[in-house]
Amino acid sequence: MSQKHLRFQAPDARGDAHGGLDGEGRSASKDREPVSTRFLRVLSRGAPPSPRRFEAPEIYGRAAIRRIAAALPPVERAYANVRFSILRPKLLSVMDLLLPDEGRILDIGCGFGLFAAYFGQTQPARRIVGVDPNARRIAIARRVCTSIGLDGTSFIAGDARDVPLEGKFAGAYVLDVMHHIPEEDQRPMLERLRDLLLPRGVLVIKDITTEPAFGLEFTRLLDRVMVGWREPLSYRHHREWGEMLAELGFHVRMVRVPDILPYPHVVIAATKRD
Repeated sequence: MSQKHLRFQAPDARGDAHGGLDGEGRSASKDREPVSTRFLRVLSRGAPPSPRRFEAPEIYGRAAIRRIAAALPPVERAYANVRFSILRPKLLSVMDLLLPDEGRILDIGCGFGLFAAYFGQTQPARRIVGVDPNARRIAIARRVCTSIGLDGTSFIAGDARDVPLEGKFAGAYVLDVMHHIPEEDQRPMLERLRDLLLPRGVLVIKDITTEPAFGLEFTRLLDRVMVGWREPLSYRHHREWGEMLAELGFHVRMVRVPDILPYPHVVIAATKRD
């Protein structure tokens, strides 16, 4: 099947639980090897390694958000509160789990460093590189991350479409930025991100889809309040993003995330193929 015939759906954030059966519908327990055989096999290998300890240290990263807000000047703190009310902690947690938990991560349109500071706190092994065209915002981002002790973050002032960037990245994220990029530059931007990723690197995009129409117009009005009436806004349906990313060599998954407010959120996870 050609890429152009792929149909991308973004289901609501729900799932079904499966378990107890193998791929042919049989009970998994029927095909187990005898206990005596398993016992001898374990003895021949020696003692099993200590189990890894898994922790979920925060509920939706609320403490991380509080530390970020406290590090900002008053006006920027108000802006941060608005951004974190739009990208709610539950939505951020979805993206946090999609991103690699270590390595270099690229933040496109980082602004004041809100999400670099958030994702850097939730997984300290990440080394986040933020890019934004506004030098003043970059300066604030550096101060915020320094004040909360994130030594692995760095920030570059420049246009993400052509700013010099060295090395490859394990992941990248673009949160509510793609629709602010002119339509003719959107595909080249994605091509550049693909080329900056390591094989199997993950690109996480959070943006706005174009349905329902009321949700789109609600978002457009708030965008206009934030950026003015002259800046072009180039929204795309989530299927368009999926098709474009697949054509560029990504394996694509996506989900629409409901909200209290009528934002038509869509989260896209695109994995670069080997």
